[in-house]
Formats: sequence, C-alpha cells, structure tokens
Amino acid sequence: MGVLVLAVGAGLVLRDPPREPATGPPGDAIATTTRQLPPAEQPSPRTVRFIMDAAEHPDRDAVQDLLQSHFDAINFGEYSRWTSTVVTERAEGTPEDVWREQYATSTDVNIVVHRMEPRPGGGLTVLLSFNSVQDPDDAPEETPFRCLRWHVSYPVVTESDQLLLGPGDPDTSRKERCS
Repeated sequence: MGVLVLAVGAGLVLRDPPREPATGPPGDAIATTTRQLPPAEQPSPRTVRFIMDAAEHPDRDAVQDLLQSHFDAINFGEYSRWTSTVVTERAEGTPEDVWREQYATSTDVNIVVHRMEPRPGGGLTVLLSFNSVQDPDDAPEETPFRCLRWHVSYPVVTESDQLLLGPGDPDTSRKERCS
C-alpha cells in the first residue's frame, strides 16, 4: 500500500509543472513570489519553500519546520539533529559513520514543497524537489554529476507525538542533472 501511495505521489509531482515557490506566512505566500521580493528579503537557497497549493495546507508550518530541520541537519553535518527528524527505524538503521559517509559532500538547496496529500491510515505524503550539490564521486553511480535535481515523496507520520519523515521510496524518486 505504501508503494502505491508513493507512486501516486510521484505521479502528482510529475503531472503538474512546478509553479513559482511562495514564501512567508501562508496568507502572504499566495500573493508574493520570490521574484517580487527585494534582494535583501530573498530567502536563502537553503530555505524550504512552498508552491501555492502546498502553502495553503493547514499543516504547512509543522511540515516546514520538520523539513527545514531535516535539510539543515544534512547541510551542516548534524547527525543527532537528523535523527530527530526521521522515524526511529530509519535513524537506527543509519549509523552515524554511514550517514556521514553518505552526506560527506552534500549540500541541499532550492527545496520546494509541491504538494501535501493525506496518507491512508494517517499522516501525509509530501512531494518535493531539491538540488543536491556534491562531489561527483559521491553522486549515485548512474548520475555522477556535481548537481542533481531530485523529485521525491516522503511520508510524514506521527511517532511518539512528533511529526517525522519516513523513508522515501527509491522506485518513485526521480533525479536528473541540474540545468
């Protein structure tokens, strides 16, 4: 069932072309795009942003906090922070030395949430894209490039009264060289 949900989620990302990411609180997100903001107010490329549909979702703030913490942990090499953003099974299945090796040269930027959909049994499937910049030797074998644009879906579930990211399904993830 989870694979079906992720496959449907990936299809939703692929179906609709990405729109301009919105920034700011949900009300402002609908009217303001990053192109309209003065340079001093532009979000960092590491800031998690939402397109309009996702920006209107009632769980937007909680999901943004979770994703921002998750990507900041990767970008700043904070393993213990990363483990606080993923389900226990994933945290326990990824020892610190393995995690550090996986993310040794990675920086994730241009993180955009495209859609948030309810999951059967509770939680959400979050459809997002981001650029991962890394040493080409650390990129996936089939795409040995410095910059990859990923389109993924992550389950967001509640575990011990906390929102956490479940593992994405590699079969529904899509990546290509950044243009």
